[in-house]
Amino acid sequence: MKVLEPRYKLPSAMHFSRTIIPDMYLSVKAIIQERVDKALYVCFTSDAWTSDNNLHAFLSLTAHWIDSNWERQYAFLQLRLLEVSHTGEMLAADLLSIMEEWKVVGDRRGILVRDNGSNMVKAARVAKISDLGCYIHTLQLVVGESLKTQKAVRDAIAIARGIVSHFRHSSKATAHLKRIQESLNSNRTDDVLDVTDQVHPAHRLIQDVPTRWNSTYYMLERLLEQKRAIGVYSQEADIKSLTANQWSLVDKVLNTLKPFEEQTKQASLASSHAGMIIPGVRLLERYLQRTKNPGDDAGIQTMRTEIYTDLHARFQHLMTNKTCVVATVLDATYKLRFFDSNEKANARQILLEVALKEIRTRRSKTARVTSATQCNSEQSDFDVVAADSDMKHGASSVLDDYWEDFDDQQQEHTAGFDSTTDEAICLKELDAYLAEPIQPCVTPPLDPIEYWKLNQRKYPILADCAQSFLATPASSVESERSFSSASDICEDKRSSLAPHKLEQLLFLKKNLSVVNFNY
Repeated sequence: MKVLEPRYKLPSAMHFSRTIIPDMYLSVKAIIQERVDKALYVCFTSDAWTSDNNLHAFLSLTAHWIDSNWERQYAFLQLRLLEVSHTGEMLAADLLSIMEEWKVVGDRRGILVRDNGSNMVKAARVAKISDLGCYIHTLQLVVGESLKTQKAVRDAIAIARGIVSHFRHSSKATAHLKRIQESLNSNRTDDVLDVTDQVHPAHRLIQDVPTRWNSTYYMLERLLEQKRAIGVYSQEADIKSLTANQWSLVDKVLNTLKPFEEQTKQASLASSHAGMIIPGVRLLERYLQRTKNPGDDAGIQTMRTEIYTDLHARFQHLMTNKTCVVATVLDATYKLRFFDSNEKANARQILLEVALKEIRTRRSKTARVTSATQCNSEQSDFDVVAADSDMKHGASSVLDDYWEDFDDQQQEHTAGFDSTTDEAICLKELDAYLAEPIQPCVTPPLDPIEYWKLNQRKYPILADCAQSFLATPASSVESERSFSSASDICEDKRSSLAPHKLEQLLFLKKNLSVVNFNY
């Protein structure tokens, strides 16, 4: 810079810290506040996190809504320092405080998606916030426990971790494995390769994190991919490898867990919503009840049974959860497809009640606006201005073959009301919507708000309901991602960063792209 423009004086780090960053923070926050103010209904995700140096604990809150153009909107609201114990009562007070600071109160306050920790569950109850357990976290609990239930599976995973650890702690071993991978590739001539034969990939092994089952899945998947290379290495070095039976067991474990991995990925997408949970759980249950090929579960029956039992237990109240039921029915790909006869009647009644509440809320708002307009017209000559994610479509899924099991459950429902009562109006719209053919299934599913963007005039009451309930994320992954970003900011050289500065930096990191860097 001294060469390009000698007269330019580079601002100091102190200037950035005390002036530039705070000014940017306030500017971006004002833009986000303006957008949040326009939202009719705002949903949230929240999580708690302790910094790597264990000096501070934080609570995050992200906002999610669908705007008037039927576009999904997101904002990171706050990373709040937790200065006292993380009890449910204290977390409730912090959550309410943040929501009130952002002026999201009353009927505009939507569902809070949180993990299954007892303090977060209690916080939602104490704050009287409608809440939903994180789908991904619940699947983590189901699969994580099941991997411990069968000794043969535990032993195979332990050996797999030992193999990966051997290479992670030895650059010499890693270099040797790479030479073996290259040798396996060079020994294969073009004339023996057909169009489906793949060159042996020279990928590094993956170390799992025991607290995240999908990291164990990816570790086993990579090991199976490198089976030949590891086999050659184990013959030349002193390392305990998997037996032939254990390799077969690993393959079957991966096949069993594949649909769980698919569901986890799908629930991590920006377009994921609470309506995917009921179909996902139903498909997983059916998958576990019936293997595609005889012998697929040989040697892992105990694990599969445990997964099914735990999955069913953890989601036993799913079919009466208003958020999930309404979001599912309002997804034109699902509707009543995954409900049995009794559940259909209940789901229909739940949606009817939601629609009735919506139409009455509409009428109440209209009355308030009309009243305010009349009052303003009586005033003197003042002018009153009213403020106004890596999967590709078309990819196949392990669970695709199980969809047809639920096709017969999608039936038309009609009701012969001709009166002009609220209930009759809602029923007429609901029945017309349910009578339409369901949308075709693709993997991953299309975002259901695209349907409502096209049909909002046809079904105005249900469209308003969809705008509220389909805004609810399926998981709290956005809050978890914010902590990953916070951890990156709090690197070793900035481990003593003041909490309020960390909050400002994280807020900017998450929201600058949201405002397209225009502030």
